[in-house]
Amino acid sequence: MPTSEQVVGIVEKVRQRLFDAERDGVHLKVSGSKLDDDWLSIVVVPSRPGVRALDHASLMSQIERELRARGDDNVLLVPALED
Repeated sequence: MPTSEQVVGIVEKVRQRLFDAERDGVHLKVSGSKLDDDWLSIVVVPSRPGVRALDHASLMSQIERELRARGDDNVLLVPALED
């Protein structure tokens, strides 16, 4: 289970990864996170109108695998629409 300190670091890694993906035309950003039952859920929303986060599920899955490879287990990226 990630600690509060680790949560901040993991969320920042995801933010940076999504920022880097923007150069490739992927317009997503982190809108929030929640630690619940040993799982860290990171909510990912479009950073531009007309983009669906779900269309980039493969990228989000890849980021989850990269996090696990670095030892950051129990992390889920959740696609959502911004209110």
